[in-house]
Amino acid sequence: MEKVAVDYEKMYYGFPAILISFYDVNGTPNVTTISSSYTLRDMVALGFNSKGYAVNQIKAVKDFVINVPDRTLSTAVEFCGTHTGYEQSKFDSLELTPVKSPNVNAPAIKECPITIECTLTEAYEREPFKGIINVVAQIKGRYVAKHLLDENGRLELSGLDNIIYAGDGKVRGFRYLQASV
Repeated sequence: MEKVAVDYEKMYYGFPAILISFYDVNGTPNVTTISSSYTLRDMVALGFNSKGYAVNQIKAVKDFVINVPDRTLSTAVEFCGTHTGYEQSKFDSLELTPVKSPNVNAPAIKECPITIECTLTEAYEREPFKGIINVVAQIKGRYVAKHLLDENGRLELSGLDNIIYAGDGKVRGFRYLQASV
């Protein structure tokens, strides 16, 4: 396979698009889209633009929820990723339903089949990556829609329909995970 050197601004090679919901410092629910995340055991790491409304609110309020949307929420994912919370509460602009989380002071999104409750433990920006804030949080609870669980209560991979984000800084797009087991 022949390869060519490229000089892209970014290289997203396929990450899950997730919706991060939170209450701002005034108690108003809001939501943003991100695609830079990973989890290990009860830890999650997220990457945000340091100027973003969401990360600056989360640094102040500490609690947030990771909501894993499916393809039925593609419009909401796109909207939340291209509009700023500095100008509006995105819950008010979309047909998303904020619901009280059992373990953290942040709203979950009722329409998302998977939600993960989190509390911020660390947020940092380092050289040479100015403009990027890494958020590390403790997972406080996980919830999965019943239709995504098998008879033993385990994740039914064939039911997942996650939204995958890929792009190079200029060209970007979404794909859908249609797992088959």
